[in-house]
Amino acid sequence: MTALYRLTTLETKMFFRDKVSVFWTFLFPVLMIWIFGAMFGDQSVGPYSFSQMYVPSWIGVNIVTTSFFTLGTVLANYRENDILRRYKATPLQPWKILCAHTVQGTVIFAISAILLVGFGMIVFDLELPRYPGSVLLSLVISIAAFFPFALFITSLAKNTQSAAAISSLFLNLMLFLSGATFPLEMMPTVLQYVSKVLPLYYVIDLLRETWNNSTIWENGFNVGILLGICVVSTLLASRFFRWDDGKK
Repeated sequence: MTALYRLTTLETKMFFRDKVSVFWTFLFPVLMIWIFGAMFGDQSVGPYSFSQMYVPSWIGVNIVTTSFFTLGTVLANYRENDILRRYKATPLQPWKILCAHTVQGTVIFAISAILLVGFGMIVFDLELPRYPGSVLLSLVISIAAFFPFALFITSLAKNTQSAAAISSLFLNLMLFLSGATFPLEMMPTVLQYVSKVLPLYYVIDLLRETWNNSTIWENGFNVGILLGICVVSTLLASRFFRWDDGKK
C-alpha cells in the first residue's frame, strides 16, 4: 500500500504542475457556471432555481473531463512514451498502477466538485442536496461508469493526439446534447432521442434528481444504466487496454 500511496501522490503532484489541466478541471467549470448564471441565474427551471439544476449538471460534466483528460489521455501519453511499459517492468503490480491513477482522478474530481458547490452557494445561493447520501452514492456510481468507459475509448487511440481528439469529441457531444448546458426541451425531438444514447445524460439526470427530488432508490433506471455501462466498459477496457504501442 505504501507504493500505491506514493504513486498516487506523485501523479497528483504532476497534475497540479500542469497549468492547462488545472484550468480546464477547476476554473473552466466555475467560469461556465458564472457565464450561464449571468444569463439565466434569475430564472427557474420548473420548481427549481438555476443553481439547483446546473451546479449538479456541471459536477457531472467534471466526471467526464476527469475521466477522459486526467485518466484516459494521460495514460495514452504514458503508453506512447513507454512510461507504462517501464512501470510494468517494476515490482509494482499492474492493478496498483491503474488503481493509483483512479484514486488520483477521484481526488481531483472531488476537489473540483467542492469548488463548484462552494461557488454555487456563495454566488447563486445554491441549497445543499436534499439527499446528500444519495448524491454521494450517485457520484460513486457515475465515476465507476465513466472511468472504465474513458479508459476503453482512449485505449483505441494510436497516440496522445488522437486520444485527446477523441476525448474532446466525446466531451463536446455530451456537453451540448445531454442537457448539461441547454434544456433538452429546447432541442429538436430527434436530438432529445440522441441525448438518451449518451452516458452523461443518465449521470446528469441522476444527480439532479438526488440533489433536489428523490433518493437514489427511486432512480433505479438511471442507476441500472450506469451500472451496465460500468460492467461493459470494464470488460472492454480490460480487453483493449495496452501497456505499450506495439512498436517495440
